[in-house]
Amino acid sequence: MTGLNPWLGRLFIVLGLITIDHASPALARTLVVGAAVVAVFIFLYQGSCLPRFIMDVLDRLTNKASLEQAYAQRSGKLVTIDADQLADRIIARVIGQNDAVHSIAMQLRRRFAARRADKPIAVFCLAGAPGTGKTHFAKVLADELYGGKGHLHFFDMSQFGQPHAAASLFGQARGYVGSQTYGALTAALRDVPDSIVLLDEFEKAHPEVHKRFLTAWNDGFITEVSDGARVATSDAIFILTTNAASRRIGEIAEQNQTAEDRGRLAKASLLDAQFAPEVLSRIDEVFAFRPLKGLDIARVVALEIEAIAQQFGLRIAGGGIDPKILLDSIETLSNRLQGGVRDLTRALERQVTDKLIDARAAGAVEVRLIDRGSGVTVEVTRSNATAEPLQPQSAEVLNN
Repeated sequence: MTGLNPWLGRLFIVLGLITIDHASPALARTLVVGAAVVAVFIFLYQGSCLPRFIMDVLDRLTNKASLEQAYAQRSGKLVTIDADQLADRIIARVIGQNDAVHSIAMQLRRRFAARRADKPIAVFCLAGAPGTGKTHFAKVLADELYGGKGHLHFFDMSQFGQPHAAASLFGQARGYVGSQTYGALTAALRDVPDSIVLLDEFEKAHPEVHKRFLTAWNDGFITEVSDGARVATSDAIFILTTNAASRRIGEIAEQNQTAEDRGRLAKASLLDAQFAPEVLSRIDEVFAFRPLKGLDIARVVALEIEAIAQQFGLRIAGGGIDPKILLDSIETLSNRLQGGVRDLTRALERQVTDKLIDARAAGAVEVRLIDRGSGVTVEVTRSNATAEPLQPQSAEVLNN
């Protein structure tokens, strides 16, 4: 019967034309001519025989049939990630959180494979003391998953401490100032839906702002207030960071337990720290970030020093950071809970910035940092002028 269906359809069309011809011959002729014109146009279009300005741009510039087939296959293919490879790449850039990184990578693998249209891919909370790499992790994850920071939507939730602040995220009602533009969050997800939404220091936002996220996590969309449009969240990964209960969560992160047990204890600690139960119930997983200690502090500080130098177009020479600088960093940070590496990095930046600028202006391309006791010294080891190692030229920087 399936093979007869097209012929039955054609038979009905012929019978219909005969009936119309008896009733109105002119109308029948018009329908026949119109059908012929449409058939000729379709033939020419599919055969890419039309003038260039009428043809589909894909017909002109690529193999449209091959592209359509590949796109259909990709759209219908189950998206998976290699959790081990993802974790290894992140661990190379995020120091001291190997257990949490491996757990997150495994969870993402499962959630990408079982993604749903009415839920975000994941809603994760990264908990722990300041300076342990929570925000940095989210930025690295966006880079590793999507190939760039264009897929990272960053929101500093400490700026939304008042209930009316939700309007800047979700849009303003009509009749109010700002109602002609979308909210920052709805606009970001409308333009780049496959992304990571980083809600930094989430606990500092007003509870009314917190509640506005519940629909995004529970139903797979958020509503733009200005025009009532629904913006999908099903392709997004929401990452919350929090410093709440940081001392207790740091202790949990050090315990020799499974990732699931640490996450359960961390979630209980956030509940004790007055995290809203309705928010916690919609968070898929809580990951405890452990405080940095020992050589992990040295690794992070070394990377930060390298990043400071790169801001001025300079390289750090091999073995170019005096071990004493890193040892002092370990001692400074080992017993500090607040501020973390950020404060220490700012202090180092204040000490060396001017001399790095001077070194760059003098044509340096490679430097080393030496602790002379009275201050940090920047020594030029290679310059553009010679492209050969130079005798060290020291420039002492006073301690702050």
